Amino acid sequence: MSSEQRRIVVIGAGSGIGAATAAHYHEQGDFVLAVDLRRSDTPAARHEQCDLRDAAAIDGLLERIGSGWDALAYIAGVPGTAPVHDVLAVNYFGMRLMTEGMLPRLREGGAIVTVASVAALGWQQRTDELADLLDATDLETVRNWQDAQDPAYPVYSTSKQAAIIYAKRLAPAAWQKYGVRINTVSPGPTETPILTDFETSMGKEVLDTVKATLGRHATVDDIVPVIDFLASPAARWINGQDVHVDGGFVASISAGAPIQL
Repeated sequence: MSSEQRRIVVIGAGSGIGAATAAHYHEQGDFVLAVDLRRSDTPAARHEQCDLRDAAAIDGLLERIGSGWDALAYIAGVPGTAPVHDVLAVNYFGMRLMTEGMLPRLREGGAIVTVASVAALGWQQRTDELADLLDATDLETVRNWQDAQDPAYPVYSTSKQAAIIYAKRLAPAAWQKYGVRINTVSPGPTETPILTDFETSMGKEVLDTVKATLGRHATVDDIVPVIDFLASPAARWINGQDVHVDGGFVASISAGAPIQL
């Protein structure tokens, strides 16, 4: 148990990485608010339900939970097999509303960690393309933006690219005004209940290639410690960063020919 109890909000705590993160904090003695669309039995001090596709529901949640929190872990996410508007609403816009709503509710020295994805690779080349999406301030505008996009481009990648860019753009101001850090974590393929959805949307052969290269997919136990670290005082000077937690797969395809040992 930690020497001092912290107060942590975990969004998407019903299963997968979110459930493991909530359980981790609960087991070390922190006060955990576990939030999910549906009821769950995830170990936590308090549970709330929230539809992240609904701005009014998010506002209601924020009003109910009050202030005095130490960290927000936004881990909710839906795969590319879901309706395109839901993907953008949950993975990007809901995260944005929760982040902006939580900033004044976090203590100085607090942190926000959002789970993105290595599927966001190439976000640096799409900043201009995503500018109007990042400027959107309501869900209807987000939906209209998506309706005008090439349907062949994976909306899941778009949602995670937008999440990373948004976090990086907000991080300096969040630190200056609130003393709160914002970072993202980008896992590679991870053994969770929605892995089969990713096999469908991204192609099983693609994920099998990743697994063959690294020897296995990640587990939640590979990801949770990184979330924990970034949300902790030990990471007090890390802000606006996207941390790949992928066993080195991106490095193996982006840095040139590997050095043989």
